Amino acid sequence: MTRYRAGQLLVHADDCAAIRTGLAAFGYHPDGGAGPLRRFTGTRPVPEVLAALRGRGASPNHLFGLDRIIWGDLRPKPTDNTLTPVPAGDIRHWAGVIDTGIVLRDRRPHEFLGERVHFEPEDTVRVVRGEDGNPAGAAGHGTFVAGVVLKQVGPDVGVRMKGVIDEQSGDAEDLAVANAIDDLRGDGVTLINLSFSGQTFEDRPPKAIEDALRRLSPDTVVVASAGNRGMRQRVYPAGIKLAPTVPGEEDDKHALVLPVGSADATRSPRVADFSNFGPWIAAYADGVDVVGPYFHPGYPVQPPEEEPKFTGYAVWSGTSFSAAIVTGRIAAVMATGKSAREAAREVLDGADSITVSDVNGPSEVPRVQES
Repeated sequence: MTRYRAGQLLVHADDCAAIRTGLAAFGYHPDGGAGPLRRFTGTRPVPEVLAALRGRGASPNHLFGLDRIIWGDLRPKPTDNTLTPVPAGDIRHWAGVIDTGIVLRDRRPHEFLGERVHFEPEDTVRVVRGEDGNPAGAAGHGTFVAGVVLKQVGPDVGVRMKGVIDEQSGDAEDLAVANAIDDLRGDGVTLINLSFSGQTFEDRPPKAIEDALRRLSPDTVVVASAGNRGMRQRVYPAGIKLAPTVPGEEDDKHALVLPVGSADATRSPRVADFSNFGPWIAAYADGVDVVGPYFHPGYPVQPPEEEPKFTGYAVWSGTSFSAAIVTGRIAAVMATGKSAREAAREVLDGADSITVSDVNGPSEVPRVQES
């Protein structure tokens, strides 16, 4: 389902002079923005304005989300499994995670994250509670994704969190994600995890995010979740291609974007029923009942007769966590001195394969497992 911010359009700074008068005729005027993109706001419906402009110079401020994993079939479940926290060492390598942000308790992140996660005050998230007092939004997603990344690495690798996904709705907007990518680039981060997805109004890559990815250095790797709707259609940002590809050749002038789907290791293995699929997927990784840090022990609250209880950890399914596994595995190889691009190639080349069948027949795609 395509979603966007009502009454908002994004325009490249270079196009503002040419398009400003046309937008003003529809009641749209400049209203901030960052980097090379400017935001225009107004009241006329976005599709009506874009149709009149014939797609020239402007695009919606798209919304991306967490695809079924909060309120749908893939919600987190309690588990008897726990993880042993790893004290932070001399952290020399960082994986960037753009997500909901970090949940704090007593002003500290989850014990499993400890001091291995770096964040600013704006990268923390409040817990939205329902009438029963239990979490009603997406707040725990960022903590869980960061934890899954850190499960794969040693004490010398940390997570740099950027909180842009709304903790209640689970939405992330095009412009906010682009700004976060720019921030990570400015911090020298060359490995970025994007565990959200969506379709676009024009069925083309989202302008702001695509432009931000193009500004990344060629040795940067972006790992993105392929979505949880069990469909073949390309979604974004995972489906962004920064340059035409030639079979057997790898583009070395742009950052490498890796779309990751979910494998179900309990069934042969095979592609998980919920995972998006298709020839645009670069790899699959374990994505069913992945263990990770959730809220504090005893929360969410459960009826006394229910077992197991939430003990500070949960099992959660979705391509969000498959992407996090791949990001963590790449980060672990980077800690040996490899660039992000070299590390990604080593992880994919060393992975097992999974057979994926579609209209073009069966094909073998890398399947990355947890370390």
